[in-house]
Amino acid sequence: MLKPEDFELSLEKELRLRVINKEIDECTDVEALKENLKSCAESLMKYQNVCARLAEENVKGFMTEFFTTMGIEVANETDE
Repeated sequence: MLKPEDFELSLEKELRLRVINKEIDECTDVEALKENLKSCAESLMKYQNVCARLAEENVKGFMTEFFTTMGIEVANETDE
């Protein structure tokens, strides 16, 4: 599904990461670093949650299509 190059950053994103790393290295305000780390962790967790939900919905779609092709009736979650 994913290729090794999918995990490599584009040159634009690499440059942005270098700028961010430089700003972090030069920062002496511990409170600012703490707040930014908390914000970053929250963003990462939300991103992971969205990715998991997208993957789940994608698999459900593939399975529904597969079962339909096989002639197997699939109950929708709203049909309960």
